[in-house]
Amino acid sequence: MDNECGMEEEITFGPKDLVGKQGSQDDPMVIKLDIANFFVHKVLIDNGSSADIIFWDVLKRMGLEDSKLDLVQTPLVGFGGSEVASRGTIDLPVSMGEEPRRRTTMVKFLVVDTPFAYNVILGRPGLNLFKAVVSTYHQKIKFPTKNGVGEVSCDQKEARRCYNLSLRKGKQEERVRKGEEETERKEIKRSKMERIEPVEEHR
Repeated sequence: MDNECGMEEEITFGPKDLVGKQGSQDDPMVIKLDIANFFVHKVLIDNGSSADIIFWDVLKRMGLEDSKLDLVQTPLVGFGGSEVASRGTIDLPVSMGEEPRRRTTMVKFLVVDTPFAYNVILGRPGLNLFKAVVSTYHQKIKFPTKNGVGEVSCDQKEARRCYNLSLRKGKQEERVRKGEEETERKEIKRSKMERIEPVEEHR
């Protein structure tokens, strides 16, 4: 694996980088990556994430579920402050771009066992390993290689499918949560009723 880029060229974005883009530039940034020699779709680029995440179901489909994971004690804090337990971390080779402007580096992924619309989240640590520059407006990622500036265009159709799926899952989880809350309220009410006993008549 080659992490040395030699003389780095200046990375810029211009009108030509908008060619082929479809509709809004507000789509989530979703790409495909070569991870451990597997072509992985539905990779979310999230420079707001402090961790690179791969989901347990994806590891199983890659046949890597028996790989030794390094245990971690710190839970992952997601949206709304909720904590998600991880199975550990795993180091996997990740390749970005096409030859001759292709780059490969080892990325430490946090393994999370929870349903999600995406297969992988590439956060700030992974993006920084590639020295990647992200342009949401151009829906493109550029990064230095020893043969010049490499680039990866986002898949807007895939991004919209994933986004719609995440919305459906969110609504399902909300219905489940509301159902659980309603059940809990009924149980509390029933418990209170059971503790109320008729007052004996005093003579």
